[in-house]
Amino acid sequence: MSESIEHKGIVESVSEQQAHVRIVQASACSACHAAKNCMAADAREKYIDCIIEEPLSVGDEVVVEIRQSLGWLAVLIAFVLPFLLLMLMLWLMGMFFSEPVAGTIALCSLLPYYAVVALFRGRLKKKFRFVARKTTNLTNTVI
Repeated sequence: MSESIEHKGIVESVSEQQAHVRIVQASACSACHAAKNCMAADAREKYIDCIIEEPLSVGDEVVVEIRQSLGWLAVLIAFVLPFLLLMLMLWLMGMFFSEPVAGTIALCSLLPYYAVVALFRGRLKKKFRFVARKTTNLTNTVI
């Protein structure tokens, strides 16, 4: 299993030690021949600011990577912890209030969670560092 998560992208702009990279995030079925007629197939462009370790210029093909452990941490922060908080609050409030009130309070409990995440946005940006490096196009030649 790989130690990092990688996506191919194209450099849109470059500053001193940072590159603004465009990646195309495509669903698994976007390569299907019927994809243009199917609503399930989608491809979205994303822009990521990356640290550069070698000289890059606009238009270069790069690989954007992040450590896999940081990917799991992002899933934990964005999905697992809010879900657990929601279920815990729903269970606790369900003991004292009717279902609609308990559900509303449980949903409202996510507002402080995401407010705290927003407050720590700077720290999270420092922790979640993407690195861009040039792709090497190696072709196999048979002699």
